[in-house]
Amino acid sequence: MTMTSTGNGGSFELATPHIDRTWRERFVVEQRLADRTGAQIGDALATVDAHCAESGETAQEAFGDPAAYSRSLIGDAADEPMRLAPRTVAGIVCGVLSLLILPRAIEALVEGSSFRITGGDVAAAVLLAALVAVIFWRPTPVLRWLVRRPATAGAAVFAVLIVLVVPQALLREALLEVGPVTPLVVGAVLLVLSVVLPWGDLSQQDPVRDPRARETGGGGGIGWFTAFLFPVLTVIMVGMNALFRAVS
Repeated sequence: MTMTSTGNGGSFELATPHIDRTWRERFVVEQRLADRTGAQIGDALATVDAHCAESGETAQEAFGDPAAYSRSLIGDAADEPMRLAPRTVAGIVCGVLSLLILPRAIEALVEGSSFRITGGDVAAAVLLAALVAVIFWRPTPVLRWLVRRPATAGAAVFAVLIVLVVPQALLREALLEVGPVTPLVVGAVLLVLSVVLPWGDLSQQDPVRDPRARETGGGGGIGWFTAFLFPVLTVIMVGMNALFRAVS
């Protein structure tokens, strides 16, 4: 699967004035989750808009629920589970490992101490492994929830980060100690790989195109953010670790 932006863009919105914005956005999300191209989505939206313009009906009245209508267009393929590209999966794994290693290595380097693998690190590793397993096994429901409820999803991400940091802050007894330089280098390499490996998929531009007009919609904002997700999370975790050290 190629992961691209779900956005439909302002120019396409102007070209489909007879489709309710909420209906259109839900339809686009469902089509993207089914790995439909921007051209295919644009063609389907143009058909819906033309029908609504001629009949005077809303998209909801004429075509029903956007998710159900999307599945009707896709047919049997709608029941096929989404598959992430192997390099994207590898990038996610590298990103998860960098989250486990790099913040701790930076902390050890700043404090002039050894890199310690603690009980909190083990607990965080177990939690992250469970989250990665859920994303790998059930990616479509997870992505659908993320794009449908961005505010709730953002709060959930911060909650997960807190859950990861708290056991690391409380369970600090060392199970293994090594120098900080090697973990720092390994964590940095893994972080770079978390961007480089999935970059070809996550940064691709595939805007929703209206076949009736020359304009194309959409940018790659979501793709760019997704490609740099783990560096952003690493910065947040380093900051949270520093805050816990300051108040403890």
